[in-house]
Amino acid sequence: MKNVAIRNTDCTVYPGTYVPAQNETDLQVALKLPHKGKMISPPANVTELADLYKIEVAIPGVEKGNFLVFADDNTLSVAVMNYPPGKDENFRLHEFNFECFKRLIPLPKNIDAEFANAEYRNGILYLNVPKASNPVVNQHIQIVVY
Repeated sequence: MKNVAIRNTDCTVYPGTYVPAQNETDLQVALKLPHKGKMISPPANVTELADLYKIEVAIPGVEKGNFLVFADDNTLSVAVMNYPPGKDENFRLHEFNFECFKRLIPLPKNIDAEFANAEYRNGILYLNVPKASNPVVNQHIQIVVY
């Protein structure tokens, strides 16, 4: 599957064209490959505020273009496709092992993922997912990471 440009002309939240660096098909293949280390599940904090859910996921050393963030119904999916360093690097100690992973975060049914936003800075992925007054069916919505 090729990377598909997401064009938002009717939305003021994400104006313009967004072309993700990764695609979902490649991620599914990478997650099925054997990995040298164990698959990690990065720590996350979910805070409920009056009008939104604030989510923080600690993922240091990853470029924001390597994130794939989706909302499927009431589950937030945070995935990373990070490529290991070249074999020509001679490490004396190598503990960063964020090759690829997928973290699922369950959320209540009253989220409106269409207006969610995400930002990656200082090794932490910050997500704000607004609440809706009634339960909403969020069918596979990609959330752009800024």
